[in-house]
Amino acid sequence: MILSLEDHSAYIDSIAKVTDNIKSDSLKSLYSFRLSKLYLIVQDVEKSKKYLAQANRLKTKFPYLNDIALYYNSFIFMDKGDRDGFEKALLEADKKLKKYNTSEVYRFRASILHNYGFVQQQKNNENAYMKLLVNEAIPIAKKSRDYELISSLYKAIAIIFMDNDEREKASEYLSEAQNYIERAIKKTPTVAESKMETYIINAENLVELKHFYDAKKVLDKAFLTLKKFPESNLNDSYFYSEGLYYARQNKHEKALESFEKGIKSAEKHQNQIALNRLKFAEYEVLFKLRNYDKAKGNLEYLLENTPFVVDKKNYYNELSKVYSATKNYDKAYFYSNKYNVINDSLNDTKFKSEIVELEAKYKKAENEKKISLLQSQNEKAALMVNNNWLNSVLFAVLSVLLFIIVLFLWLLNNNQKKLSIQKEINHEQELSALENQQKLSVSNALIEGEEVERKRIARDLHDGLGSMLSGLKIHLKLAEKENALSPAEINTLLDNSIKELRNISQNLMPESLLKLSLEHALRDLCVGNSNAKTKIEFQYLVQKRNLPKNYEIVIYRIIQELLINALKYADASEILVSCSQNKDTFYITVEDNGIGFDVSVKSTGMGLRNIKNRVEILKGKLEIESALNKGTSAYIELKVKNETPSNG
Repeated sequence: MILSLEDHSAYIDSIAKVTDNIKSDSLKSLYSFRLSKLYLIVQDVEKSKKYLAQANRLKTKFPYLNDIALYYNSFIFMDKGDRDGFEKALLEADKKLKKYNTSEVYRFRASILHNYGFVQQQKNNENAYMKLLVNEAIPIAKKSRDYELISSLYKAIAIIFMDNDEREKASEYLSEAQNYIERAIKKTPTVAESKMETYIINAENLVELKHFYDAKKVLDKAFLTLKKFPESNLNDSYFYSEGLYYARQNKHEKALESFEKGIKSAEKHQNQIALNRLKFAEYEVLFKLRNYDKAKGNLEYLLENTPFVVDKKNYYNELSKVYSATKNYDKAYFYSNKYNVINDSLNDTKFKSEIVELEAKYKKAENEKKISLLQSQNEKAALMVNNNWLNSVLFAVLSVLLFIIVLFLWLLNNNQKKLSIQKEINHEQELSALENQQKLSVSNALIEGEEVERKRIARDLHDGLGSMLSGLKIHLKLAEKENALSPAEINTLLDNSIKELRNISQNLMPESLLKLSLEHALRDLCVGNSNAKTKIEFQYLVQKRNLPKNYEIVIYRIIQELLINALKYADASEILVSCSQNKDTFYITVEDNGIGFDVSVKSTGMGLRNIKNRVEILKGKLEIESALNKGTSAYIELKVKNETPSNG
């Protein structure tokens, strides 16, 4: 079932209008491929087929489009139920796309590997699915920087662990999934639903681990959004997790309320899988409360609406318990017997299957052994026929060759050792020279940056505060002679001078950073620089706030420099500043919707050099993406060390 919070059809139709008006065949084909997938997400099959056909018709002249078409067209096999065809199409698509190194292609390849792994899981090869996700799909997805996709892959691994009742391992991967989905700021038709699904699954797993406090926090996050969408089918699974949260704490009445809400929601959305889970969870609470009639009704419903024999076996066992509790021993025995019959049948089928498989393997091994033996005998006979005198000649020749080879290798080894030692010495000298040169370069850049900062402060003092104080002095002299200036006017001049002094002081070192926290200082910076033309949105997703003050100052200066550049040059109406932290890595994202610039041309400016130097201080990484009229995005990763809390 496709998860949804709200109707995305209008949003997708607006993209369709843009696509229909594109003149370029290549762009029209690319957008049509994307639309076919989007319409598939909202289950509009007709429009999905229409745009897929249009994309395939226009792609023929463009090699890249022909390659990505393999991915989009692979879903045709799934519609037909051709699992083998789907698998082959995915492998072919991945092979073709390996030659490209773009974010979009990395996103395609990660999705391809995810789908291919899912096919392996359906073939009961869960280990292959897990290895594919961990070793290939996730590393490739991280290159795409598509946080929603990375989150979904971590979530897939967590679900495998949950299915195998390894809850602690699942918790690690769900934590990563939640961290990535909360950092996903790019708007897509599925990002909000992915976030809600992650919260709900994480909450369910935390409940099973009896981490009730953490589970409640995650459930509350989901509820803040879901309460605005009472018709969403995500409520089916939300109320299951909420009911489980209460049931595991023996808050039976609240649990039943949650399950009842979930059952109504699942019935409305015709979500049979969710409905069965809710009915069984409700049954468990009813059994504890000794409400045996209603508990029995739930089990009878599940037996009628469950196609799986394994599930029916468990329901027969539970019905036997219910009838035993009500002292109806005839029916208790009847359902216990049905349980045993199915259980024995399943075990017998499994045993027979294993016997057949072992027998096939044994026969194959025996045949291979016989063939190998015959080949060996034939080869031996052929060798015996050969002339014996050749053996002695060959032995002599080989002895001479072996001596020459050993001598050559000995000489070569000695020379290689000498060369290796010399190369190591040269390499160490080069590294030392490069390190000294880099230190000198950073020092010069910092000195140059400080000099520019001093000039700016001097200009602010001279042009701003200096001018105001000079004006005040002139007015005071006039006031002595002519009484021309009133006390109120003098106060106004003094107030303006004090405000100017505070502004200069704030730019040098914000008071909120020293007295409060980095979050307060950055929020003040964003609010202070917002204006009628440019709106600055600030997100701070860091829970632990114990960075050393020198780290906070560097982070503040980096964001201040990025904001100054955006406000001065971007001509943007919106700027997003986002901060988050995962363990010892601090992430900064600053994005604007301005005019953009050519990164290769402007990457040597003083502002960017100051940012790069500060990033280098914290051994971080800086990536800037920009294109004319498409805005600018700066992504920064900094290595930080949290302060150890004092015991006093």
